[in-house]
Amino acid sequence: MALDLNQDVFQPVVARVTERTDSLRSVKRFSNAGIEGWFKVEIVAALGDKVTSLNNVGPDLTLEDQTRIEIKAATNFDKSWCVIDPLRKYGTPILFLADGTNPAKFTSGVDDAFEIVGRQIISDGINNWLLGMVRPRT
Repeated sequence: MALDLNQDVFQPVVARVTERTDSLRSVKRFSNAGIEGWFKVEIVAALGDKVTSLNNVGPDLTLEDQTRIEIKAATNFDKSWCVIDPLRKYGTPILFLADGTNPAKFTSGVDDAFEIVGRQIISDGINNWLLGMVRPRT
């Protein structure tokens, strides 16, 4: 059975990251730093048995329905690095977490390469974070 990317993947990750904003606040002190390790741990905690493997080659996660997902996370936000480049490289859904100070950077410009599965601004009490998921446009 195919997983619904919004309901079965994105929403549980939003809930988990929202619970862990105390930890997220701590990593923000590292400017322009990748935080994919932190994000990957939280994704696996959120999705549990839906994750069947963590991959060292290709997209980072494989889910129980064989969907492969690339993960991107950083304390800054660069649309090309978080969305455009991995989408071109892998052609799979991408789950990302990045600085949410200016969420319009994500939605600005016309891009027919992807559709937004979900996006959420999460506050850690001091900083805003943009949590998003996209998939290739079909």
